[in-house]
Amino acid sequence: MLGIFEGVDLILHLGDMGEATTLDQLEAVAPVLATRGADDPRSDPRMAPEQRVIEAGALAIGAVFDLTARRTGIRVEEGELLLPKGGALEAVRGLFGREVACVAFGSTHRPVIARHEDLLFVNPGSPTLPADGPGTVAVVDLDETGARARIVEV
Repeated sequence: MLGIFEGVDLILHLGDMGEATTLDQLEAVAPVLATRGADDPRSDPRMAPEQRVIEAGALAIGAVFDLTARRTGIRVEEGELLLPKGGALEAVRGLFGREVACVAFGSTHRPVIARHEDLLFVNPGSPTLPADGPGTVAVVDLDETGARARIVEV
């Protein structure tokens, strides 16, 4: 399964890994950062306690374990992203304290790729505990033209 990540610049784990050894295994392929889910260790410096912003050249990724719990008005139902009318960009800016090109979130274990204006939302699903269907991860490409993502079955 780790071969999926060959050639990536960074692996971002979005929480619910259970043990930090998961990050150690991923780190054998590429540098790793993470957000912390409810069942994750509290002392690993690679994990942000809530949300984080990751700089990627001229773009930034906002990462959070549970997007819906952060009082953004954004909901996820049955793998579909439901955005508040007229306020998604402001809600995301308020959550991360700045504009981001991509919002990466976990928690639901269901893959989602959605775009709202110039903002890309990505939930990779789960490679080990998918909510339904096969295990999945997401691969996000960022460059000067913007952010793109694809879901990959494992």
